[in-house]
Amino acid sequence: MRGTVTLPGLTPREALTQARFWRIGIAFFLVAVALAGTVGHVVPLLTDRGVTPEAAAAAFGAFGLSTMTGRFVGGFLVDRIFAPYVAAGFSSRRSPASCSWRRGAGRCRVWRRADGARHWHEIDLIAFLVSRYFGQRSFGQLYGWLFMMFLFGATVGRFLGGVVYDLAHSYTPFLIGSAIELVVAVALLSRLGPYAYPVEREPPVALSETPAK
Repeated sequence: MRGTVTLPGLTPREALTQARFWRIGIAFFLVAVALAGTVGHVVPLLTDRGVTPEAAAAAFGAFGLSTMTGRFVGGFLVDRIFAPYVAAGFSSRRSPASCSWRRGAGRCRVWRRADGARHWHEIDLIAFLVSRYFGQRSFGQLYGWLFMMFLFGATVGRFLGGVVYDLAHSYTPFLIGSAIELVVAVALLSRLGPYAYPVEREPPVALSETPAK
């Protein structure tokens, strides 16, 4: 009968008592509120500032295509750069609708602002951070909780963007709030500290010099 193998890592109870868990959860909740709120309203937000409906729809389509590129770029970077720095870098860049703050939105390089390379890579970063800070023992459960916080933030962001527009008749207050949320998220991610469970590279097995019988 085979023995049970316990994977390295924390139990859910142990992880919940660590400040790191809540820093990651709150940071990605804020990122989801800011990004989903702007992405969910990007077409009316751009048309409200003078962009033609055709250009706004094209920008939204470009966002979807470039999201795939973001997954490859993000995976390449976290293998070579400290993951909280990558997460902070992705989160600190302005949202695709930031050009609508300026009156000349029709000339604001919509295609460049609509790059989704930094959006939704956060989902992959959550999984990576869970494996490095809490191990694999309760990976599925901890990832599920943090992913739920991210999705809840995305729901709140879409709803809040519409409420703010109905009250202020402008998306500007929501965009300002989103910028503040991203700054707070970057500050939280930058305080995660070194990995608790770094990648352990096993040394190559030495070849035996004993001749075969």
